[in-house]
Amino acid sequence: MSLRFKLIFLISLLFITAIGNSLFTFQLKTNEDDKLIWVNHTHEVIFQSERLLSSLKDTETGQRGFLLTDDSAYLNPYHAGLSIAKDTLEKLKVLTTDNHQQQIRLEKIEEMMNLKFTELAKTIKLLHNDGNISEALKLVKENNGKHYMDNIRSLLSKFENEEMILLEQRKGDFKASRAQIDILVIVQLIIFIFLAIFTFLFLNKNLFQPLNLLLSSTKKTEEGKPLDYTDIVSHDEMGYLLSRFFTMSETIHIRTKVLDHKAHHDGLTGLKNRSKMDIEIENAINESTESNTKLALFFIDLNDFKVLNDTLGHDAGDAILKETAVRLKAAVRSDDSVFRVGGDEFVVLIKHIKTLVEVESIAEKILKATDLPVMIQGQPTKISLSIGIAISPDDSENSIEIVKFSDIAMYEAKGYKDTHYKFFNRNMLNRAPDV
Repeated sequence: MSLRFKLIFLISLLFITAIGNSLFTFQLKTNEDDKLIWVNHTHEVIFQSERLLSSLKDTETGQRGFLLTDDSAYLNPYHAGLSIAKDTLEKLKVLTTDNHQQQIRLEKIEEMMNLKFTELAKTIKLLHNDGNISEALKLVKENNGKHYMDNIRSLLSKFENEEMILLEQRKGDFKASRAQIDILVIVQLIIFIFLAIFTFLFLNKNLFQPLNLLLSSTKKTEEGKPLDYTDIVSHDEMGYLLSRFFTMSETIHIRTKVLDHKAHHDGLTGLKNRSKMDIEIENAINESTESNTKLALFFIDLNDFKVLNDTLGHDAGDAILKETAVRLKAAVRSDDSVFRVGGDEFVVLIKHIKTLVEVESIAEKILKATDLPVMIQGQPTKISLSIGIAISPDDSENSIEIVKFSDIAMYEAKGYKDTHYKFFNRNMLNRAPDV
């Protein structure tokens, strides 16, 4: 049996087990949620039935208060209770549509309520409209209203008792469902522990042991002993993959180094490019802050390069750029960085400086290094530079701004034929071109 088949079988088993357990758990959880909904539903029915009785009491209280005091303020609880009672009864009808017996009780309760409300309204009318308190009290003393309320209480008591029985049944169903989920979790735990042990044993035999053999083979190679691929693993898919891995990893490593170098370096001069520059400037600013030193950024442009390029040709222009890169690298310190960021534009990052004298010294060294002409097509060709210098943190502690400021200073330097470099100052911003 091949390793591929074994892995497919193991993964399929784990996948099917996980999916099956998830579906089963989801089904039980859905069932549990449904039962919980019914428990909450029954609680709501009981609450509304108690609210109904309370609102009926409010109507009686308001009626009696009005009859005893002839104060219309007592009609407020009467009217409020009347409205709540009718609204609550309708809610109970909706909540118990699934229970025929409860619907019958609610119909009887509604009948009694209508009789009760008629009796209450009649007594209030006798006093409120006719001023006949004696007739109103006589009607009350007939105790018809008490009879209606007693019937309502009796019906509501039976109504609530049945709901309480349903509540206990539904609570029991909910607890049973929860217990099933708990049992399922324990069973799942046992199954997954078993699968974890089985998976470990399988991987140990088919993966970890071959890797240990690979390590021992590596040691054999380090000792200078000959190594055959048969020493690595047995003749199966794992053996083939690992043997090819050695060859491919070495090839990929070489290609990765080449691609990484191309991504972060200029193809013509070999200098670092702009993608590397932004990161290094940001890091250098952070380092200078921690070490309480400064850094200088030189933005360098070759004067009249386009004229040279157009006159002597692109090959000559490339030769000038290459020679400029060589001389710039030779003029700065080993821990400084030189970048080519454009056609004829270079940036030099000078780190760990303390005074402007050091910066001026390096600028003079760069100009001196490029002072010697370059032989192009048998003729000496002078390299002329314009340098803009910005200092961090004096000018800015922002990497983008420090580049921009050095660029502005470079353009300022181009305006002075006798001065090849300029330090940035804030006044330059008022006359700086858009860069």
